[in-house]
Formats: sequence, structure tokens, C-alpha cells
Amino acid sequence: MHIELLADRPDLIPGLAALRWDEWGPEPARPRLDDWVAVTAAEAGRAALPVTWVASDDAGTVLGGMGLAPFDPPERRDVSPWIVGAVVRRGRRGEGIGRALFAELERWARAAGHRRLWVATGGPAVAFYQRCGMETESARGATVLTKVLVAER
Repeated sequence: MHIELLADRPDLIPGLAALRWDEWGPEPARPRLDDWVAVTAAEAGRAALPVTWVASDDAGTVLGGMGLAPFDPPERRDVSPWIVGAVVRRGRRGEGIGRALFAELERWARAAGHRRLWVATGGPAVAFYQRCGMETESARGATVLTKVLVAER
């Protein structure tokens, strides 16, 4: 398995967008697969938010992806950065792909000077993020979890 910045593998943007489309389908802001491709491409930063990591196999098949954005949801612009677009291919879950993506994202966030990570999620993803060391902050609607990266003074 290879984990790379999506900025270094733009050829994988359509594959990651299709994975996201398969997982979440049409949304009001993204009713078509082409909309997911555009959003995924826009999240392919390198040195500043948003950034996305993509996991692929030796054949170039996208196995998963996970990004960091300045905010998500829009009403929580008071804290940053937020994990976004995290997905692992069905049938490959439980193999450590999500953990490997999270580890790269966390390493990058620390190096970029971010003090905490945030995510708004639900369902089985809550337990995944807890296994990655995140703690529940609130559970109104979506569950919001956070992880301290640098001890706050």
C-alpha cells in the first residue's frame, strides 16, 4: 500500500472522487460525480489547507483517502483544522488503511504547527476516530471529536 499526498498523485483524483460518490452519493452541493471530482481536486493541496492523502495499491487502485480542511461544518469556524472526506474502499476496511491515512494526516498537521485536530462524524466512524486517540467533545447531531497534537499552555 502507498500513502501519498493527492497533490503528488493527481491521476488518482477521479478514483478517490468515485469512492466518495459511492460512499455518500448525491448531496445538495454535489449532485453529480463530476461535482465530487471538482471538490476532491480542490482539496489536493500540498503545503496549506486543504490537503488530502490517498492510499493506493501497486496497480494504482484507490483504497481510501482522508483530508484536512480549515473548517467543517461551516458553523464551527472557531476551531481548525477538520478531518474531511475520510473513506476506505468497502471490502478493504479493517486492514489498517484508515489508520495509515490518519497517521500521515496527524504527522503533517504536527509539522504544520496545528495544535489540535477536529472531526464531525457519526455511526461506526466515531469508534474509528476514538481508536486513533480522538475524544468526543459533543454529540449534538453529528459527533464532534478532537485530538490534542501539542500540549496547550
